[in-house]
Amino acid sequence: MRGIHPPVLADRGLVDAVRTIALEAPLPVEVASTLEGLVPMPVESAVYFAVSELLANVAKHARATRATVDVSRPGPLVVVVSDDGAGGAAAAEGSGLAGIARRLGAFDGSLTLESPADGGTVATIRVPLAG
Repeated sequence: MRGIHPPVLADRGLVDAVRTIALEAPLPVEVASTLEGLVPMPVESAVYFAVSELLANVAKHARATRATVDVSRPGPLVVVVSDDGAGGAAAAEGSGLAGIARRLGAFDGSLTLESPADGGTVATIRVPLAG
């Protein structure tokens, strides 16, 4: 991932890049944002790939009918990916979710999950940003 910066990020920024991922998803994904200002390119790239992987997991495993992505700041960059699927997601060692958390950790970021067995998952990405 290090050194990779997809052209859509350079051309359109994080929120529009996330909207592009949403448009390509096999289920309806609503994107909302209150993001103001710029995000450093390495963080932007890491978050872009994390959102992409989270939405791929929703499509593949959650049996969801819809998902949402909310991108916000000031303070830390916070991205919340939620779905109405089956729930039960866990970031067990060696899983893709644990890999996302590990990659965000390189930026002092985190991934938290709320995924009760009776339905729905909320994955929250937090990355501190200077300024």
